[in-house]
Amino acid sequence: MSKPVIHYFPIRGRAEVLRLAIVAGGDDFDVVDVNYQEQKSDREKYPFGQCPRLVDGDIDMVQSNTIARYLARKYKLNGKDEKEMVLVDEIMEGVESLRVKYVNLIYNDKLEEAAKETYWKTYFDKTTSEGRNGGAHMVYLANFLAKNGGKHCVGSGLTIADLCLWEILDLHLRIFEEAVKKEYPELVAFHDHIASLPGIKEYLASPKRLAAPNANSLG
Repeated sequence: MSKPVIHYFPIRGRAEVLRLAIVAGGDDFDVVDVNYQEQKSDREKYPFGQCPRLVDGDIDMVQSNTIARYLARKYKLNGKDEKEMVLVDEIMEGVESLRVKYVNLIYNDKLEEAAKETYWKTYFDKTTSEGRNGGAHMVYLANFLAKNGGKHCVGSGLTIADLCLWEILDLHLRIFEEAVKKEYPELVAFHDHIASLPGIKEYLASPKRLAAPNANSLG
């Protein structure tokens, strides 16, 4: 049986959750570096002119969260019933709201100190979660984890929601490591737990785990 093939740039980026889902499901993947001109011109392979793209047998798809949900179904990472599936979707959307803010910090604000301070105050400071933030705040995501006992976001086992939260947390630990450890020790414990799981642990220590998180040197 052929491996799923991820078409993406040689960075972690929006393909990292997909890689994590595949290895957590006990599978492996191949990678193909994207030809940018093809990505922008070939509407059959890239209907939205964007990647990642996943080819899994005769299934060919784009849009990162579409792919993540497909992999969640394939590897039974989407929750055991409708109630859990709804929670998984909610958390995925909450992570996406925070990711949009993160991308702006990395690519537009260039991690300038003033921008970092404002970002932390708006999206991570526990005293500001009731303020205006576009639905993006780490407190919201941490609440799901706390209500479920701290090891997983939903139910008793690993879901794609855990992988989405782990990955966005991993990105922020690169920028705000000491602050996150101080304010969110429960999230650091969660991060360590997910990183130790079979498949994920081996992937994180392997050459397949790319060094660059983003398309610039920041983050």
